[in-house]
Amino acid sequence: MDISFKIVNSIKGKSLQRRLFKQQLHEKEPELVLHTDVRWLSRSKFLQRFRDLLDEIIKFLDERGDDYRQLRDLDWQCDLAFLADFTGKLSTLNLNLQGKNKTLTEMMSSIAAFQSQAVSMIVDIEKKRFEQFVNIKDHMEKHPTYNFISEKYTTEIRAVVADFEIRFSDFRKIEKLVLFVSYPFNDSIDHNNIYELATKFADTFQMEHKMLQNEIITLRCDIVLKARSTSGLDFWALVSNEKYPNLKKCVEQLHSCFGSTYLCFKKYVTGRSHRVSLVDK
Repeated sequence: MDISFKIVNSIKGKSLQRRLFKQQLHEKEPELVLHTDVRWLSRSKFLQRFRDLLDEIIKFLDERGDDYRQLRDLDWQCDLAFLADFTGKLSTLNLNLQGKNKTLTEMMSSIAAFQSQAVSMIVDIEKKRFEQFVNIKDHMEKHPTYNFISEKYTTEIRAVVADFEIRFSDFRKIEKLVLFVSYPFNDSIDHNNIYELATKFADTFQMEHKMLQNEIITLRCDIVLKARSTSGLDFWALVSNEKYPNLKKCVEQLHSCFGSTYLCFKKYVTGRSHRVSLVDK
């Protein structure tokens, strides 16, 4: 990645080099995405574009007299293909976590889905199918005799998954609560689960355990609410505040949790920019 950034900056950073490279492409190809022009989350686009134009870049550097032997090294090219594929998947995940109206439940689901997909990625690489790694597949088709070492890349994926387990460990603490709130009439919930749920709710939101346990049991036995739970409406809006006061407070607090600081930061930056413009005037 460092080599790619260095090369592109040497081309895009100087107007003459940029014009010469563009002329080499006959002005038919879009320009290279310069990493420093965008946020780090666009690395996947940068790496994909770099790989797509690799042959042209090598030709341009040769004519310029620069020696980048790594670009011709098949191991380096395979690393580039893997990075382009894998950072693309991380960028897709990040986009799923951004934006308005993203609840904590949705974000937890996206993280869990990525972790499960990572397991299938490892199998995909170990079996050398490359169904989820189109750039590696292209690399192998161009170089059928290349000695592909799967452990090199599965180790990297496992390291990312392990990092996810640490970074999102708080999700594990409330996962059972989120599952209950999403569908409180799950048949897998028994008396032991109810006691555990009530304890977890009570500890998390500083509520009284016995009252919560009674409300959960009463709710699960409520025939009218159970019938309406499949209506597609907002289920908890139908739950009575008078009949289930403690449980409703827990659910409301869980729903109001900030999944990220995206909107807070956006509002802060917008407000700060506005204040600065007033001072400048």
